Amino acid sequence: MVEVCPKRNLFISFLDWHFHETTLSIVGAWRNFLSFNLRYFSVGELARTLFSHWHKTSEGYGRGFDLQRFLSVLIGNMMSRVLGAIARSVFIVIGLAVELFILLAGAVALLFWVLLPIWVLVAGLAVFGLLIV
Repeated sequence: MVEVCPKRNLFISFLDWHFHETTLSIVGAWRNFLSFNLRYFSVGELARTLFSHWHKTSEGYGRGFDLQRFLSVLIGNMMSRVLGAIARSVFIVIGLAVELFILLAGAVALLFWVLLPIWVLVAGLAVFGLLIV
C-alpha cells in the first residue's frame, strides 16, 4: 500500500514550512516587486535614452548655411536634450528611490517573518509568567 502522506513530526513540518517554503515564497515575491518597479519606471530605458530629445522634438538645420538659423536650431535642439535629460533624471531618481524602499521593506518583512516564532514564544512565556504570578 502506498502512503499518501508520509509520516513526519509536526514540529519538523512546521519548521520546514516556516523557514524553507514560505521564506522562499517571500523572497520570490520580493524579487518580483523589485523587478516590476524597475520596469514600471523604465529605469533602464530612461538611462539609455538620457540625452535624447524631449518627445523627439528636434528641428532640422536645412540647406545651406545661415549662422542665425544654425545657432537658433542648435540652441533649440540643445534645450530639447537638456529638458529630456532633466525629466528622465527625475523619473530615474524616483524609480531608484522606490526601489530602495522596496528593498528595505522586503528586508524588514523577511526579518519579521524569520523572527516571528521567537517573538510568539517569548510573548507566550511572558503571558504564562503573568498568569502564574
